[in-house]
Amino acid sequence: MSIPSYDDLAPAIPDISNSPGERVASVAALLPGAGPVARRRPPGHVPVLRGLWAALHGAPVERLAAIACEFSPRIERHPGGTVVLDVAGLQRLLGDAPAIASELARAGAGHVAIASSYTAAMLLARARPGVTVATGDPETALRAVPASVLQHFLTECEGASAGPQGRRPRAPLFDVLGRWGLTTLGEFAALPAGELAARLGPAGVAAQRLARGIDPRPLVPDTGVPRFLASSGLEWPIETLEPLSFVFARLLDPLAAALERADRGAVALHLALRLTDRTTHTRTVPLPVALRDPRVLRTLLCLDLESHPPSAAVDVVTIEIDPAPARILQYSLLERALPSAETLATLMARLGALVGDTRCGSPVLLDTHQPDAFAMAPFECADKGAVVTSRGAIESAVDHVSVLRRFRPPVVVRVSMDGGRPAHVAIDRRGMPVGTVQQAAGPWRGCGGWWTPQAWNRDEWDVALSDGTVCRLFRDRDTGQWCLDGVFD
Repeated sequence: MSIPSYDDLAPAIPDISNSPGERVASVAALLPGAGPVARRRPPGHVPVLRGLWAALHGAPVERLAAIACEFSPRIERHPGGTVVLDVAGLQRLLGDAPAIASELARAGAGHVAIASSYTAAMLLARARPGVTVATGDPETALRAVPASVLQHFLTECEGASAGPQGRRPRAPLFDVLGRWGLTTLGEFAALPAGELAARLGPAGVAAQRLARGIDPRPLVPDTGVPRFLASSGLEWPIETLEPLSFVFARLLDPLAAALERADRGAVALHLALRLTDRTTHTRTVPLPVALRDPRVLRTLLCLDLESHPPSAAVDVVTIEIDPAPARILQYSLLERALPSAETLATLMARLGALVGDTRCGSPVLLDTHQPDAFAMAPFECADKGAVVTSRGAIESAVDHVSVLRRFRPPVVVRVSMDGGRPAHVAIDRRGMPVGTVQQAAGPWRGCGGWWTPQAWNRDEWDVALSDGTVCRLFRDRDTGQWCLDGVFD
């Protein structure tokens, strides 16, 4: 009786020396049941998009750790001189991901990478000098990274785990990938995981998950970094917000005292509530500036829970604070004092709890041709070209430009035409611009969004009326209705 060996069951994979564009397709042809490789993903694979991680590389690890501690208490040292830190709570303080990366580079980090998984951030920091920001799909961000970067990273990890006796023997994983003609992490990640496991075993699948930017485990913060963390178990479950606020006060008072002793302030609050249904309700409250007033922090937590209440009674309350250097305030004797950051943060939290988080903020124009298209963004400080006057108003240092003050919804008007151009504007409402058209520019035809309920199809005119008003009119081409879109200031 003859028993087939593994080599008889698995077809041999020869060396591939064709062009780079044909390598992945050639390997895929040898794997049974594999379709187009670039589009296949293992069942249940979901890109890791939660959180925001930064990796520092290219300097002594102790120096990088000291830089990372200035930004976040959750840091982790990795072999090869790489430090990973959680920067998910710094958006309100420093800005978006590119701004955070710039601050890290300005602090002295050589290679800085920010990604939505710490594995992707580490590989990007090792592969690219300078600053790299990739907040989208980690697999897409790592597609062009050479496979040798992952090989060196795994070699350093195995050497560190082996201890002073030396490195442990490694399976020739990347030798096999080289014979297959795969040179980038994108080509490696595109291979079907099931067929790859049949030929390279668990080590190959684990390496492929790293090539896709999937974290193998949660980040474990270094024990030497001070963490501002407090937790309390409750004797009886709490279902309402009022008694829970007393628990917050009991936890935040010692945390605020610890922040004051360390000359630090809170830039983000992480709240974890263990519920009676064996689930955990987590919330993250970013702060606009470094705060350490326990009453303000308690109010912000309560307002956030008012908008996002837990689904069951609370058994255990855990609060963790992301620290940052404390603020240095210099008040003026000649100008009126502006509202404090604590007052503004509490006001914005109350407004967000009242009208919703998506309806409170600063309007930002969208990159689209749709009229009056905007989105709400968090409030930010004025730009460097602005001056705050004694009345609290912001005067721009640049030249003033015309601004269109829109009416929402647009005001229906009656327009008389002369030779295909607006000649007179009339309306029955008081206080609205009316009169003879002195000058007119247009029409500008715009249409789009026909596949959505917000479709538009109209001709726009900019007109100057006899009463001195400059406004924008438009005619809806579908209904023939004229409307006043806005007035130029």
